Amino acid sequence: MIINARTAPVEREYLFIDGGCLRAAVSKISKDIFGNDEAYKPLLKSFATPDFHKIYYYDAIPGRNHNEAQAAYEARIQPEFERIEKIQMLDRVHVALGQIVGANRRQKGVDVRLAVDMMTQAFRGNITRATLFAGDADFVPLIEALVAEGLHVTLWHPPQANGQLKRAADSTRLFSFRSDLKCFASDDESPAFFLNPPGGQSEPPPDAHVVFLGDGRKIAGRWRGNSLVIWVHSGSFFWNTYHLAAPDCTLQAALRAFDALVNLGIADTAEQWIQT
Repeated sequence: MIINARTAPVEREYLFIDGGCLRAAVSKISKDIFGNDEAYKPLLKSFATPDFHKIYYYDAIPGRNHNEAQAAYEARIQPEFERIEKIQMLDRVHVALGQIVGANRRQKGVDVRLAVDMMTQAFRGNITRATLFAGDADFVPLIEALVAEGLHVTLWHPPQANGQLKRAADSTRLFSFRSDLKCFASDDESPAFFLNPPGGQSEPPPDAHVVFLGDGRKIAGRWRGNSLVIWVHSGSFFWNTYHLAAPDCTLQAALRAFDALVNLGIADTAEQWIQT
C-alpha cells in the first residue's frame, strides 16, 4: 500500500534590504565612531553570503528638483546609477528602485514594493525563512502578517530601530560596527577593516614603547603599512596580539575603529606611544 505523505519544505531564506535604512545606519555609525557620516558606506557584496539564496535590495534615486535642467539632473544622479549598477552585477542580488521626493526626502515606491515582494515569495512557498533589514515601524504589519502565515522572520536592524518592529519579528539581529565589520567600505570592492582574532605568546618587539593602562594592563602598538598591531598584557603569562588591517586609512581612524571593536579606550592617547 502506498501512502502519500507531505514532504518537508526545503529550507530556503531570502534577504530583503531597505537600502535607505542601511545607508542611514552606516552613516550614523560612521558619525558616532569617526566623527564623519560620510567616512564609510555599505559594502553590498558582503551581504551576499551563502546564508541567503537570494538578496533583494530596495533603494531610491533622488528626483529632479524644481526648475533643474535635465542635463544637470542627469549629471547629479549619475554616481547613484553607477552605484546601483555595481550592486546589480552581484550574483543572486536583485535591485528595485523608487524615487526620493519632497522636502523631507521621503522614499516613494520602495516600502510597498518590498512588502509586495516579501508577501509574494512567502505565499508562493519559495521561502521558509526571511530576513528583513529595516528599522521603520511601517513594516510592522508586513512582519506580523508573515509571522501569522508561519514564515520565520528575522529582523536585521540598526540600533535606533522601532521597538514594535523588533517585537513583531521571530528573531532579531543588531547591525553594528563590531558584528558587521565586513559591511563597511570606503569603496565598492572590499571592506575598510579586517580584524584578526587575538593571538597569544607574541611579545612586542624590544624597541616598542610599552605603557601602562589605568587598570594595570600593559600595552604597546605599531602602525606600519596601514596595519595596526596592538599588544596587550593583562597579567597572564602571555601577551594578546591584535592585528587590524586598515587599507586607505589614517592612524587615527584605525585607532577609533580598533576602540569600537576591542573597547580599550586608547584612541585619544595612542599616537603618543604607538610605534610608526
